[in-house]
Order: sequence, then structure tokens, then C-alpha cells
Amino acid sequence: MQPVTKLRLLGFRLAVIALAAYWIAIFVGTHLPKIPKTLPAVNDKVMHFTAFFGLATLLCYCTTSPRVWRRFPIIVAMCLVYACVDELTQSFVRGRHSDVMDFLADAAGTLTAVILYATVRWAWLGRHERSGSVHSTSAT
Repeated sequence: MQPVTKLRLLGFRLAVIALAAYWIAIFVGTHLPKIPKTLPAVNDKVMHFTAFFGLATLLCYCTTSPRVWRRFPIIVAMCLVYACVDELTQSFVRGRHSDVMDFLADAAGTLTAVILYATVRWAWLGRHERSGSVHSTSAT
């Protein structure tokens, strides 16, 4: 069975398609004039935290690099730049405004996701290396 990141749909990795769809949904959701009344009442900061937690988690999951620990600061920077752009462009939408506290909730969600992902990855890799279950890629 292939890992989820290897599954492809129309030539694209399924995880990348999920990331693109999620990012588009965040953009559209934050630029609607009003939140639809059909959604349950949730604190605005919790929504910001959750949205950017999901975005950062998907970015961590989708990206690969031989320098695995170098990518995490880049992901944080990308999310924070996007959070700034998102907050600034909301001021152009009727009924919306920019809020520094929203940006801080975005940053908290991003940092929490990246730290949690890095910690779980480090623990998982360490456990598998200690048990000897990490296989080499050399041909036998």
C-alpha cells in the first residue's frame, strides 16, 4: 500500500491537491462579507488558529527536503506572510476589517502545528531508527 503522499490524481500528489483546496477555502472564507449563519457560533480567534494550524500541518506534510529541519522555518515564514496579506486584504471587503489579534491567532496556530509536527516526526523517526525498522534504499 502506498503512503498518502504518493497517491496521485491526474498526475498530482493527492496531498498537494488537498493543500491547494484547503488554501483556496481559507482564502475564500476569510474574504466573504459575512460568515454564513448556518455555521455554529465559534470564537473568531479559534477559527483563525484552526485554519492556520491546518494550513501549516498540510504544508509540513506535503513538503519534502533532504534538509528536513530547514523547511520548518520556511513554512512558518510562508504562513506568517500569508497571514499578513490575508489580514490586509480583508480590509477591502465590506463588513471585514484587519485585526492584529487575528494575525496573532494565525501565528499561534502556525507555530503550534509546526512544533507539534516536528516533535512527532522526531519521535517517530527516533523510535524507528532505534528499533532498526528503517530500511535502506540500496538495491539487494
